[in-house]
Amino acid sequence: MNARFICLANSLKEGGRCLAGIEVNDHNQPLFINNRPKWIRPVCHTTHGEVPVHIAIPYRLLDIIEIDDIEGHPHLYQTENVLFNTHSIKCGGKFDSEHLKNICEKHPCILGNKGKALSSETIELLDHSLMFITTDQFEIIKKIYPEKPHRPQIRIAFSYMDTIYELPVTDPEFRDHYIEDNTILNHVQRVYMCLSIGIPWEGWYYKLVASIIY
Repeated sequence: MNARFICLANSLKEGGRCLAGIEVNDHNQPLFINNRPKWIRPVCHTTHGEVPVHIAIPYRLLDIIEIDDIEGHPHLYQTENVLFNTHSIKCGGKFDSEHLKNICEKHPCILGNKGKALSSETIELLDHSLMFITTDQFEIIKKIYPEKPHRPQIRIAFSYMDTIYELPVTDPEFRDHYIEDNTILNHVQRVYMCLSIGIPWEGWYYKLVASIIY
């Protein structure tokens, strides 16, 4: 089997990258199942399923990525995971950003609850690990931790369904651009974000902003 998907995440993940997106048909039209976009996350036989950097780095957000020989490889809440032939990956076009609003999701909360993380008990109730949303109320926050004074953490506070969230950004391109120029969003009225859940840390599963598109 093969698949084509809109690249909505090419984020940092434990020494590699997390590629993910929404599947499209041959005409680049997004696919839906049960009123939700059909998500896909290519994974490899690596420690955390991360895609090696040299394989993922050529691809940009909104690229249409094509992969072959896919095989479902769900892991707990990460139902979107598929193994693939790493030699088959290629770019098959570009998704028009004018249509991003058509793939945004509306749920009462983000990835299972209104907090920043899920416990090991509540994560078992979740059957997905990816979302795509939009907001016009947001603020970038740069946090500096004593143990990493030269590597600030970029976070985003935003409103979604009348709830305020503040989550770390793992989009390397956005992070680097913002550190270089913290005015890049000054005249931006709306952002689109791919949200994900990271690997467990001390019994908790923290939510992440895997990409910011503006």
